Amino acid sequence: MAKNRLTVKFDGFEETFERLDKLGANVKKITEDALNESFDYVTQKAKTVINKHYLTGATERSLKKTPVINWEGAKAEAKVGFNISNGGIASIFLMYGTPKMSPDRSLYNAFYGAATKKKVKAIQEKVFKAEVEKYI
Repeated sequence: MAKNRLTVKFDGFEETFERLDKLGANVKKITEDALNESFDYVTQKAKTVINKHYLTGATERSLKKTPVINWEGAKAEAKVGFNISNGGIASIFLMYGTPKMSPDRSLYNAFYGAATKKKVKAIQEKVFKAEVEKYI
């Protein structure tokens, strides 16, 4: 996961992608399904953590709730996180801290933590492996 974007990456992704393509699978739909499930996981994790910072609700409302998947050639990505221009600016201060406030590591880890990255990879791999099983 780079910055605030989800991409499909796991060990053996290229081989699995090629294998599904040769079997006639709709790899674009499978990729979007994997990104949607990853997005749901990260968003739900962030939603549970942001609750403790509820003051006006603006930051929580700015959390992106539906994935928008953008394709550039054969690569797809989905933006995840907060909509900064719609009240999400506070999320930056919460995740990184200020001179008078320490950062909320659990909010930061909901997006960028090693455990989150590992789980996202596992979710994506599961989606692709399930599709391979359908064709075999």
